[in-house]
Amino acid sequence: MSTYLALINSKKKINVASLRLLFPAIFGTIVEYYDYALYGFCASLLASQFFPTDDPTVALLKTFGIFLTGSLAKPLGALLFGFIGDRFGRSISLKISMLGIAIPTTAIGLMPTYQEIGWIAPCLLLLCRILQGILTAGESDTVRIFIFESFLKSKPCFANSLSNVSIFVGIYLASLASAWVMAAEDPNFAWRIAFIIGGMMGGVVFWLRFTVSETVDYVEHLKTRNSQSRNGFFKVFVDNKRIILTAILFCGASGGTYHFYLVFLGKYLSSVLDILDSETASRYTSTAVLIYTVCLPIGGFLADRFGLVRIIKTFFYGLCVALGLNIMMILAGQMSLGLMLVTAGILAIFQDPMCTLVIQRIEVGERCRCLSFGHATGSILFSGSAPFISLWLWQSTENAVVPFLYFGLLASMGFLGTFLIKSSAQE
Repeated sequence: MSTYLALINSKKKINVASLRLLFPAIFGTIVEYYDYALYGFCASLLASQFFPTDDPTVALLKTFGIFLTGSLAKPLGALLFGFIGDRFGRSISLKISMLGIAIPTTAIGLMPTYQEIGWIAPCLLLLCRILQGILTAGESDTVRIFIFESFLKSKPCFANSLSNVSIFVGIYLASLASAWVMAAEDPNFAWRIAFIIGGMMGGVVFWLRFTVSETVDYVEHLKTRNSQSRNGFFKVFVDNKRIILTAILFCGASGGTYHFYLVFLGKYLSSVLDILDSETASRYTSTAVLIYTVCLPIGGFLADRFGLVRIIKTFFYGLCVALGLNIMMILAGQMSLGLMLVTAGILAIFQDPMCTLVIQRIEVGERCRCLSFGHATGSILFSGSAPFISLWLWQSTENAVVPFLYFGLLASMGFLGTFLIKSSAQE
């Protein structure tokens, strides 16, 4: 334990070797989320290719149903790759997951359509999407841990914020690719090129990751690992139940508040409350996402400089003030772009240190399993469900403010997690 604490407290400048470790990890996350998000952006085209076109709406719903199935497969990937990352190493896990992402993405791009092979086509599409969901979950948490262990002695929060930024870069590139597809002379063929390019880039990342060695932390762990630590898969969850609960709260708070403010709010303001027109709401939301992305590394820098718990608590208080101002604007029947941008920036800085704080408190040989399980559980319970629950609250109460109170509840989970972190450290 003393060696573990010494590693946390030690300092080391970022060197060229560390940067060589960082690039394949960050680049892989960009490609991963490009591949994963491209499906959603091209959903209308995929619906016409892989389902009967008698009713376009039904075809689109079925396409999104496959999208949801891929998301529901993520917990399985989190458990599987959590085990691989702890048992066989972070480097091996990252190589397997990247190859696995490249294969189904390329397969979608080459797959025969419904008109060619009938219902076998959507079944194959479903299989590819499930594989994408499993392997995306295995990639994201392992990358966070790999970066943390590679940059632990220098700037762990800032380095991990780059992982968060790379997610949005990948999604943005997917949106650009879908825009190119829609503008092409033959969109029904162009979408295949977008998927094949994504698969090829995954192959490039897989090749780059063969140059990546295992992290120093994991190598040191192997020297002291005993048979009990190797076989105690489920015992890990019992021994770390408090820190896993913290991960659930942090990841639920982070994902839930993001989905509320940057996914749900724009539609809520335009389609439900009729405060903004749809074009203005879309412009406000896209600008807020940009500010959110820019503020993520700022959050990492501040957390490294002033302390993770202090930054989370400070910006939680700031988020409470911003929430109050948002409620005042809603009651006045309006919304300010400036307020949305400030709230998005505060939200990014509030969320960014959370995963790093959890990783710090978990022993090396248990990190992948604990973080992956906590992340998957928090996401299922609070993240993707936030827009649905928020809309249901409005429909049940017909009070425009009530969904914002749920947003405040989600943020409070992150604040509560800081106290569980302290209790865990004292045990």
